[in-house]
Formats: sequence, C-alpha cells, structure tokens
Amino acid sequence: MMILEHWSLMMNKLDALELSKKLNNMVITSSEFTKAYDGITSCSAQTKAYQKPIGSLLIAEGGLGKMTLSQSILKKNPCYEKQEDGYTKRVVPVFYIQIPSPATVKSVAGMMLKALNDPAPLSGTTAQMTERLCYLLKLCETELILMDEFHHLFDMQKVSRKMNIDVCNWIKTVTDSTNISSCLIGLPEFAPLLQIDSQLARRFPLTFKLSRLNIGSTQSPGTLYGFLSQVEQNIEKRLTLKFLPRLIDPLFVLQIYASTKGYHHYIISLIREAMLFALLADSDVITQQHFSLAWDKGITSYTNMTTQNPFHMDTSKLVQRMKGDH
Repeated sequence: MMILEHWSLMMNKLDALELSKKLNNMVITSSEFTKAYDGITSCSAQTKAYQKPIGSLLIAEGGLGKMTLSQSILKKNPCYEKQEDGYTKRVVPVFYIQIPSPATVKSVAGMMLKALNDPAPLSGTTAQMTERLCYLLKLCETELILMDEFHHLFDMQKVSRKMNIDVCNWIKTVTDSTNISSCLIGLPEFAPLLQIDSQLARRFPLTFKLSRLNIGSTQSPGTLYGFLSQVEQNIEKRLTLKFLPRLIDPLFVLQIYASTKGYHHYIISLIREAMLFALLADSDVITQQHFSLAWDKGITSYTNMTTQNPFHMDTSKLVQRMKGDH
C-alpha cells in the first residue's frame, strides 16, 4: 500500500511539473518588448529593401527578456526547405549565436558556420572560413543574425575595456558584403563602447532597451500591472487555474515587486513555483500562501528587497521594510 501511495505521489508531482512547465511557453510582452521586436525585424526588412545593411542593438540587464525576444524572432522565422534548380536547399532566415570568449575572427566565424549547418565549421584558414560563410549566408537566404554577448567584442582589462578591432572589422566586412542585418545583444554598460569605432556605430544606428518592470503609483499604475494582468489571463485561459486574490491586487503587486525588483525572469520563476505548490496541494487556486512558500524556497533570493517574507506583510509594513532593508 505504501509503495502505491509513493508511486501516486510521484505521478502527481510529475503531472504538476509538466503543467507548471507550460508557463515557460507563454510569451508575456511589454511595450518595450513589442517595440524592440518590431524595430529589429524592421531593420531586417529595410536592409532587404535598400540593399544596405541596417543593424540594431538590444540592451538589457540579465533576466529582462533578451533571450525570450530572440526566441520569439526565431520562432516567427523558422528554417525550412525549398526546391531550387532541381535540388533541395535549407533556408535559414534568422539565426542566433553567442559571441564566444575570447572572441576571435575564427571563433565567431565558426559559430556562424555551425548555425548554418556547415559540416566542418572550424576547418580552413580565416579567409577560407569567411568566404564559405558569405557563400552560405547568401545560399541560405539569411536576412538577420542575432549576436548575443556582444561584450565579448571587448578585451576586458582590470582598468580598461579595449575594443577587439580585428573581430569588429571582420563583422563590418561580412555585413557589407552580404547585405544582412545584424542585431548585437548585451548589457547596457557596453553600448557606449561601440561609439569608439564610428564606422561600426553607423552600422548599428538603432538601440532598443528592455527595462525592469515598475509599480508606478496609485494614479498611474506601472508596467508591472500590465505584465501580471497578461500572466493571469494566460494562466486562467490555458491552464484553468485562478489567483486569489487577483494577481493585479495592489498589495499582491507590491509583494511580487518586493520579491523580484521587477525582473521578468524572477517574476515568472516565482509564479511558476507558487503554481507548483498549489498543484501539489491539489488546488486550482493559487494564493498568497503558495507565493509565500515559493519565496521561502529562495527562488528570488538574488532580487529580494526585504529580508522578511513580503507575503506575510500588509502594505504599510512592507513599504517600511523595503526602505529599511535597502
């Protein structure tokens, strides 16, 4: 009997994990997210129309949706096969790479060749790899390259940050010769360093930023309200779960903000963990108690604005603790 009960509990946990995992597949947007998505894809369309590469920058701290945005663009522009001149070729409209560290022309070229399914991405001299890459970019009809971790384009010293001239010049050469739009993705503090090279800066004229969500004021609710409203609507519609109180209840919003500082990643992680506690309790209602348990687990320990569990406090005490602890 005990074995059967243990098996039943294991299956219940697996089912709960599977359901809570579905939150990962929901793309919750903000006005900044939409602006960046439209702007980056517009650069690609303009590049194709003008036959002149127009690049962009996407900057944000970690946990604010850079990867989610990249994945959204990739999902909207999937690879596919088509017939041409009697043979089948693979079209790669968009691909994503992470600029390796340390960045060299060969390592960056190798990452791009690998993304284009080159069978031997690191073979050949730098010149041979570059020639092969430019050929494949045209053959695969690539229109946009997403390059994350662009801070690796800089040599980081203890007292200075120096641009990697060789790699930056190589990127300029490739984009010019192929007329492909590129988006550099990275941290805000490195964006001004691109201005060191005026030619490189001209190739990335548009900058899009993803910021932390804010709570605003009573008269003017901040971006966190809209974000949580989308989350609640998606969960209620797709997973048939409810929140009590509503996720956009003013105190609830403040408690979530105090736990996450408005970082998208930590908000979703906190909600997913609270959802899991509710499901394991065989409940279809997610309450503050479930959020309290998620907080106690340490899911937001990096972003907590108070040393005490915010889901145990009322508004005045929480505001006081947030000011006192930070």
